[in-house]
Amino acid sequence: MTPNQADYLLRSLRLIETVGRCGSFSTAALELGMTQPAVSQQIAHLEKLLGVVLFERRHRGVSATHHGQMLHTTTTDVLTQLYGTMKTIHESGAREALTILTDYGFAANWLLPRLSDFEEKFPEFDVSLLTTQAKRDAKIDHRNTHHDVSILFGEKPQAHDLSSTCLFQEEIVPICSTTYFKTAGPFNHPRDILKAKLLHLKGPDHHWFTWADWFDAIDASFSLKSVPKNSLSFGNYPLLLQAVLQNQGIALGWRPLIDDLIKTNQIIPLSNESIKSKRGYFLSTPLKNRPNIEKFTQWILQQTQINQV
Repeated sequence: MTPNQADYLLRSLRLIETVGRCGSFSTAALELGMTQPAVSQQIAHLEKLLGVVLFERRHRGVSATHHGQMLHTTTTDVLTQLYGTMKTIHESGAREALTILTDYGFAANWLLPRLSDFEEKFPEFDVSLLTTQAKRDAKIDHRNTHHDVSILFGEKPQAHDLSSTCLFQEEIVPICSTTYFKTAGPFNHPRDILKAKLLHLKGPDHHWFTWADWFDAIDASFSLKSVPKNSLSFGNYPLLLQAVLQNQGIALGWRPLIDDLIKTNQIIPLSNESIKSKRGYFLSTPLKNRPNIEKFTQWILQQTQINQV
């Protein structure tokens, strides 16, 4: 088929479909951006070419003959199939969605500062973040939550249909801002910390390590039986970190959420000793990964290696 023949065929298909649907040369002409005589002339040319009458001319409008109905039905089917194929091609070339489920603290303090690197390397993905309240033993129903991958804090997920990798083991160390250290320090011994204002992270069911947990782990001879009067409590970790940066006191810092702030000297760790647990941030993905999930997994594993160098 030559380009001219292909062009004539496509114009004829559109003309037959529109006239057959509208039942009027005048109405079809308005829709096609043509004049009524031009539509009538092209239909007449097509009828002469085929050797049959396609539309009976009436006082008001036109009516498809048997052959006209056959051609209109076939034309409609062809155009519908062509549209469907073009739509499929368009959607396959569109940006692919990647939805990540994590807690607000990890998203704000670790993932978001690095996510632009992923978007730059993989511009074909449309990334969305879903955040959930971080809990020590959070139970997430991955089948009923609309996400592709999750990065959640807790014990290693035991779901049979998931593959889980520990990105960061839970590790805690006391922190404060450099300014607060200069005005309230030094803190040469763990008990010196009690002289300062303690900032607490609180939530339902004690989902996080507490100051009592830290003192018990560092100094077995000392027990923090009650919360000191000179203290403040916060319901989420980003807010707690903001209070640290505003020189309001000393808090427990969770790695890796504090690592960037340490590297930029905005906060300093007050002890060389940290406490760890079997918990951590686990990356969970379906056993049957799609390409977008595989690329994200490779990227974030590289990022964790960079972070731990």
